[in-house]
Formats: sequence, structure tokens, C-alpha cells
Amino acid sequence: MTGAGTSQVTHLIVGPDGHGVTEYALALARHTGGHVVRDIGPLPSGPVHVTFTDHLFGPGPAEAVERVLDRCAGHPLSVSLHDIPQPQEGAERFARRRPAYLHLAGEADLVVCNSRHESAFFDSQVEVIPLPVPAVDSPYDPGPGTVGILGFIYPGKGHDDLIRALAGTGLEIRALGGVSAGHEDWAAHLQDLAAECGVRLSITGYLSEEELAVEMGRIAVPVCAHRHYSASGSLMTWLGAGRHVLVSDSPYTREMAGRWPGRIGIVSDWREALLQAAASPTPPVGAATGWDWPEVAAEWRSRWAGLWPAVSVVIPYYNDAEGLRRVVAAVRTQDYPGEVEIIIADDGSSTPPPELGCVVVRQEDHGFRAAAARNLGAGAASGEVLAFLDGDTVPGPGYLRAVVPHVVADRRAVVVGSRLTGPEHSEPAWLRQAWSRTGHLHRADETSWRFIISAVLTCSRSFFGEFGGFDPTFVGYGGEDWEFGFRAWHTGACFVHEPRATATHDEPDWGHRGCDPVRQVEEKNAETTALAQRITHPSARPAGVIFPTADIAVAVPDFREPGVREIVIAGWLRAGDVAVVPTGPVPEIFRADPRVRTVTRGERIRFVLDRPVVPAGPVADLVDRICATGGDAELLMEGEVAATARTRRRAALGGRTVPLDVDWEVIEGPRRLERDFAGW
Repeated sequence: MTGAGTSQVTHLIVGPDGHGVTEYALALARHTGGHVVRDIGPLPSGPVHVTFTDHLFGPGPAEAVERVLDRCAGHPLSVSLHDIPQPQEGAERFARRRPAYLHLAGEADLVVCNSRHESAFFDSQVEVIPLPVPAVDSPYDPGPGTVGILGFIYPGKGHDDLIRALAGTGLEIRALGGVSAGHEDWAAHLQDLAAECGVRLSITGYLSEEELAVEMGRIAVPVCAHRHYSASGSLMTWLGAGRHVLVSDSPYTREMAGRWPGRIGIVSDWREALLQAAASPTPPVGAATGWDWPEVAAEWRSRWAGLWPAVSVVIPYYNDAEGLRRVVAAVRTQDYPGEVEIIIADDGSSTPPPELGCVVVRQEDHGFRAAAARNLGAGAASGEVLAFLDGDTVPGPGYLRAVVPHVVADRRAVVVGSRLTGPEHSEPAWLRQAWSRTGHLHRADETSWRFIISAVLTCSRSFFGEFGGFDPTFVGYGGEDWEFGFRAWHTGACFVHEPRATATHDEPDWGHRGCDPVRQVEEKNAETTALAQRITHPSARPAGVIFPTADIAVAVPDFREPGVREIVIAGWLRAGDVAVVPTGPVPEIFRADPRVRTVTRGERIRFVLDRPVVPAGPVADLVDRICATGGDAELLMEGEVAATARTRRRAALGGRTVPLDVDWEVIEGPRRLERDFAGW
């Protein structure tokens, strides 16, 4: 097994020293290691990390993003996003920046921002690693009436708001930092505004770390007055010096106040808050410890390690040495940066697989048992991700790189590639239609297990084990992948079709192989019969037939009035593919009926009756409604709960309960059974 480690992450750093985002990038590189490339120069192979704010990378947001993507093309891309767009920055600017940031987040393989409120901006998976709080040794010697604002001077930082708030108070504003390039006119405007308001304003210019620590100690009232917070290194610096900081109200400052309780004061009226704080300054309370660069670096390393987890490629094999060689060779030439292990699962071949330097496991030949072979291979796997490829299905370039990020983002992802078959290497029309109809399975539903193809299948090893993998009792060609998909879905799977992950199978698709038509029908019927025993959805089995596991389970309480429980049970047995589980002993009249039992057996949906109610007819349409609304419902009659219903999938995922109205019959007792059963 070979692969790239996190020490090989390359930091592409753009921007001038002293800029907050650039300084973050440089500090991250120092504390995590790895190669550093400043602005230009070749990028070594392997993952690239970019600390991004749009104005450092291009003349406009869209150009900045394209430059990053072009520069990092062909590399796994990790980004730390700063200065996240906000509506408060102005409609025109927000409209330009928003799509650029969303585009970059959608293209990157790992996306991190600095706060939870920033992560809510994005549609895709975004991690959160808060800014560090570095310890600052700042001797406390405050000047009376001094208000300090830290960092570069530019519009929106709040200097002008403080000047207006302090008009006529006699308090002094000290701006600890230089003027941001291009905003010299703004600094001059602030000086003029201060003169008009009778406020003393001093601008220190650029300060070294040592000089800054001293100047911070000379401040009586530290403030961060940004109008539109995204994330603030200035705030973290004040906290690192142990200071209590006044901040303008925002989702970010409220989040930080919760993270660092008692150290941040959220201000609604700057004049009143500053006067009170200046009259009674708060001395340092000790640095906010426990979240400095060592902790932040450790978080980044863990994210990078998870970006390309070890993969075990499992290949079932049966007497096709040449096909196996081609599949193994294609796996070995994958550009996947992490470790890749190849496991050959021999399904009882008469000739052992060729020696290819892979892990080999074997089971006896008891017929075509690809499902059991895949389980055998998965049991020998050491990788965090399982990638199943058939022994005659050759993955194209970039296959693993395309599928694994989905599993990294969601451990319950079940990812299907595109299996291109026949001389034309094309995908069957029914699958192309499925991808179009479901948005590549982003709109998967209760029937989408029909699009799970085991020849090009990837999932996490932990999730595979959670629902038991493939059903090893399958013997014969076909069907085991649909049954796998059905159980995966009801264990909470997220289905994904990844069109960039292509693999070729030189033979035509099963439906176009030109074998004996009668034999083909026999094979398909055998598959359908096997699936009907295992998949409870109505699309997989005929109505009116009793199977070991029903589609619907109904829990019936011990209604005490004579005859009521029997009428309720009989009514539900007429409602479809139903098993009834009564509280207490099974009534004598149903003891020979296998549908009335004392335990559930993994039915797709479970109704629990609160009242003695019976549906007027089949409940298949109601089950579809419940599944479409999330799979967890309270069923109401005239505003009162008559029953609850929950699918296995919703039980696995959790979620809210949806109220649905039903028109059922309430069975009132006592009831004479002969009148209900025979009409006497």
C-alpha cells in the first residue's frame, strides 16, 4: 500500500506579509509543515492548500476563483475561506462575490471556514476550524480614556462609527495598525471626521508583534467595531492578551461570545457602552487558553488525513486471469493520493488467480456467489473506504479520486460510477434516464435501489458493516446489488451517481448479450424471485402473496373490549402486504396465520395504533405519502392522533414528525365477531 501523507500538503500562499489572511496562511504552514509556494513556481504533486480571500487572488471575485482553480488543476484542493460574502456588504458587491465563493467551495475537495455562521452560507459540506487565540504578552498600562481598535484601516472596520459615538466625550481613539493599501483617502477622511467631532484620533502605522503588544497594553477599552463581521483576527488577538473586548452585534460575535464566555461584550449603543467601560476599565483576566496554533494545526492535519483515506479495492474473481490483470493494472495507475490496497476475492476458481502482489482470499465453489465473495474481500480490507469493481470492469483514470470525496463528506454515501459496456463503451439507456430523472441520485427515493450497480460501487467500510454488506445467501447471477441498495437505503444511505467515475466492460449489458432467450428469461425470473423474498417494496413482489417479511408492520395494543382487537387485526390484514404484531398473546382465531406474530422482522414501515382504527382499504398510497414527507408521521383523525408511522430509514436517520390526516373507521366495542365476519 502506498499513498501521500499530510506532510506532503503544499501551501500556495498569495498576498503581502502583514495582511491578515496571508499571515494566517504562513502561520498554518509553519505549524503543520509541508512545502510552501509563494505566488508563482511549480506545485509539487499531491494536495494543495489555499488560504483564500478574493481580493488577494484577482481583480474580481470570479477571476480570483478561476486563477485558484487553474493554478491547482490536477491537485486535490483544500481551501480555507475568509471574508465570506454577506448581504450587509451591499447588494452589488454581494452579488459579485457570492457565486464566486460558492463555485470555489463546490470545486474544492476540502472546504473550511472559521465559524458556524459562515458555514451556513454554503450549500455544500463545509468544515469549521475557528481562528486561533495566540497568547500575547501585553504589559497592562492603560492610558485613561483610551479606546483601541486593532488592525488595518479600511472602510467598514468601524473607525468612523466610533468617532461619531465619542463626539464631545473627551475619549481618545487609537488605531493600532497601518492603513490598508488603496485606502489612504479613507484614513484622511477619518482624521477630518475626528476633527469635526472633537475626538482625538491617533494612527500608529504598522507595528511589529512586540510593538503591538505594548500598544495594546496602553489601551483602556479594547473594541472590535466591524460593521459586518465574518471572522476577526483582531478579536482573537485581544482575547490572547486576556482582554475584555467590546464588539458590535452580529451572528459571528454572538457565536464567539458563546465560545469564550465572559470575555466579549456585545454592544447595541456604542456611546453608552464606551463611556461606561472608560469610567471603569476591565483589567486583563488571563489569556483565553486552549486554542492556539498547536490545536488549530492538529485540526487541520486531521482534516487533511481524512481527505484521502486509505481505500481497499475489492475484486471478485472467477477464472478470468486476463481480465483480472487489466483491472489490477488500471487500479495501480490511479492518481489517487491516499493508500490503495487491492483484494482479490476468489469465488472458487478452478485455477487460482495469477500472482499480482495483491491480497487474495478464497471461498469454495458452491455456485455463482459474488455477494459472499465481496463480503469475504471486505472482511480482509484495512482501508476506510471500500471500492468494489468486478473482475472484468476496468476503472478509467481518476476513478478513485472522483468517488472517494463523496464518502469522505458522508460516511453513509453509497456511490455508483458509470459502467460503460459493449464495443461502444456506452451506458444503458435505462440508467442514463435514471441519472437524468433523479439528478444523479440527488433526488433518490424509495425505489432508487434499482440503480445501485455492484460492479462500480464505493462506500465506507464502517457503513458497509453497519447494515451487513451483501446478502451472502444469493446464489446465481444478478440481484444482489439491488438488495444491497434496498437495505443500505433503509439504514440511512445517501445515494450518489458520480459520472466522472467511469469503468469499461467490453461485453454488452446483460439485456443485449444475445444468449438463448428462454435461458435469459429463466435467469431474470430467478433473480426476480430471489429479490421478492428479500425486498419488501411493492415494486419488487406480487400483491396477495405471503412472504417471510411483510412490507408493513402494525402494532396493535391490547384493546380490552370484547372483539375489538380481532376486528382491528382482520381489518389491517386486508390493507396490503401487512404483518400484525399484537400486544400480548395472538388471538386464537389468527394463530395459524403467519402474518400475525409476536415480533417484527425488519418491515419497511411500522404503524403503531393509538386507537382501534381500521383503514377503508389498501394503505399503499398512504405509505408513499409518508415516505415522500420524510418517513415519520402522526396520523390524525379530527385532530387527534390515531396512529404513528415510521419507516426504517427515518428510524436510522432521525428527523421531524409530519402530521397527516386519515379517514379510517374507529372500531367501538364490544363487538360480536359473527356479525362482523358473517353478517349475522
